[in-house]
Amino acid sequence: MLIEVSVFVGILCWVISSIMIAAMFGAMFSPDKQKLTTRIIVSCLLLIPSIIIIPLSFAAFILLSIICTVLGLTIFGMKIALELLRDGIPEVDDDGNIIEPKVSSTAPWV
Repeated sequence: MLIEVSVFVGILCWVISSIMIAAMFGAMFSPDKQKLTTRIIVSCLLLIPSIIIIPLSFAAFILLSIICTVLGLTIFGMKIALELLRDGIPEVDDDGNIIEPKVSSTAPWV
C-alpha cells in the first residue's frame, strides 16, 4: 500500500512539474497576452521534452551528489571527513588559523 501511494505521488509530481516547466517555457517564448494560442501550442509542443527532462535531472542530481561525495572523501580522507561531521567545521580567521572557542576551566572545588 505504501509503495503504491509513493509511486502515485511520484508520478503525480512528475506530471505536474513537467506541465509547469512546459507552461513556463511557453510563456517565455510568447509573453504577450494576444499570442495566447501561440503560447498554448508552444506549451503543448514542449510537454514531451519536459516529461523526458524531469527524470534526467533527478538522475543527474543523484550522480552529481555521488561524485561530490566520492571527490570529497578522496580529497579529505575518511578520518578527516568523520571528524568534520562529528565536531563540525572549525572557524578560520583571515590568515588560515583555526579559531578555537575560549573555554573557561574552573576547578570543581571552586
